[in-house]
Amino acid sequence: MSHSDPLNGATIDPRRLLIIGAGPGVGGSLARRFAEGGYHVTLLARTADGVRKLAEGLVDTGAVLDTITADAGDPEGLRAMLSALYARDHAPGLLVYNAAQGAPDSLMGSDVRDLHHAYDVDVVGAVVATQVAAPAMRAAGRGTVLFTGGGFADHPVPALATLSLGKAALRSAATILGAELAEDHIRVASVTIAGQVAPGTPFNPDRIAERFWQIVHADGDWQSEFRFEGTSGFDDELGGGADGM
Repeated sequence: MSHSDPLNGATIDPRRLLIIGAGPGVGGSLARRFAEGGYHVTLLARTADGVRKLAEGLVDTGAVLDTITADAGDPEGLRAMLSALYARDHAPGLLVYNAAQGAPDSLMGSDVRDLHHAYDVDVVGAVVATQVAAPAMRAAGRGTVLFTGGGFADHPVPALATLSLGKAALRSAATILGAELAEDHIRVASVTIAGQVAPGTPFNPDRIAERFWQIVHADGDWQSEFRFEGTSGFDDELGGGADGM
């Protein structure tokens, strides 16, 4: 079911997922899990070839798929692309921000331009995406925004300095945005993946995608942070885990 936005005539589709930062790993597994669950999936990535190949690999799901090319490291370019998407009917009612700059670096070796660019990708893009999606979600009376967090927010690693800073700030952004938007029935949270993502391990991206599916569809109390610790069962049921700090 879609919901009308009286401001611009657009509609929100609660069973349409937008993944920003769609690629192999968590992004690809999220796309497959939600496509198999009957969602219309929109994939956004920086390169056209990469996002096209990902979409081609999902054809077997039978889901409606589309792709967008945009760079999360260019916040105003991202805003323009997402504004066009959310001005159209059946815009995504579920948004996952999965972009991150994960290259090794150090604070002592990073210049100002490096620091700003990493912050744009890791944090600013997530805030911009929420700013764009929120008005349509507000008019619809519902919406969900999830940020892919990481254990570097808990335990910063000097060799991944800007990513560690970014994951800490991203968790705070989710908490702040969630508090701002709760009265509008827009759910915002970070999902902290507390380990290294790799197939064949407890942090298999398919298991992480299942955690996202559970979070979106559970009926319990909402939290500003959910976690995936790689254990055999999911680590906190809705309403039972720690609220993000």
